[in-house]
Amino acid sequence: MDFILNAKIYNFLQLENPTEDEIKEGALLLLKVSPNRSRGIYNSAMRRPTYMLKWVRSELKKYYEIRQRGLTSADVEKFNSETVKSVEESLSVAPCTVEQDSEETPAVPIVDVRGLREDHDELPDEIKAIWEKNAERWKRMRAMHAQLSSMIQQDGYAPCDGNELCYQLRKVDSEIRADYELYDSFKKPEETPTVEKSMEETVSDNVRLIQKSRTAISRGLSKDKHTEKSLQSIQKAVDVLYSLEQKLKNDTVKKLKELGIIIPEKDAET
Repeated sequence: MDFILNAKIYNFLQLENPTEDEIKEGALLLLKVSPNRSRGIYNSAMRRPTYMLKWVRSELKKYYEIRQRGLTSADVEKFNSETVKSVEESLSVAPCTVEQDSEETPAVPIVDVRGLREDHDELPDEIKAIWEKNAERWKRMRAMHAQLSSMIQQDGYAPCDGNELCYQLRKVDSEIRADYELYDSFKKPEETPTVEKSMEETVSDNVRLIQKSRTAISRGLSKDKHTEKSLQSIQKAVDVLYSLEQKLKNDTVKKLKELGIIIPEKDAET
């Protein structure tokens, strides 16, 4: 990764009103990061720099964000492909409270419907709120997926064009999965109220801890590369869940173990 080139791109993107010479320099930076796809923009910018500014800026911003995430062209293609597969899997199961248009053919066929827990009305407010929040996320993710599908069908599309949208899709998908796992597996801790904190406050605190931990695990598993610090964060999240008597799905446990995360066997779903 050329960090000097990254710095130059960043500096250009900070310019509010670049001169024609600065725009030409920006076009040259674009040509360096994408010599095959950006030749046309570069040639046009040499002739009409001011007119081409918005294209130069937009393309540089796209490549800068990809480079900041440390992704190569192969990484981008893999990231996008894995994201679309996971998102379409989530979209194939619709929340029962989301109405479907019978006259509309969804891009991703709905093969199942996710229902409410039988004890939904008895759950803490924080857990019940997950359902509506995820229903809204699911609808937003469906709209974003449709936008990506339309983008992919355009002439000249390349994986780098859809990477930012895939990045946002993966984020929403991870949040949905983490919160559904929290909703499905949550059980009220059997604790005795203390003088300092009531049972209601204890449950509320635990819900936040569980939600935060599941999100950390989900986001951690979505990463392609890990550091010692990131693995320690995942281990800490797993430890918190186990201490609160929460469960992890078998496929989640398998992925965590592959990363070297220690999980008591009884914490996995059977």
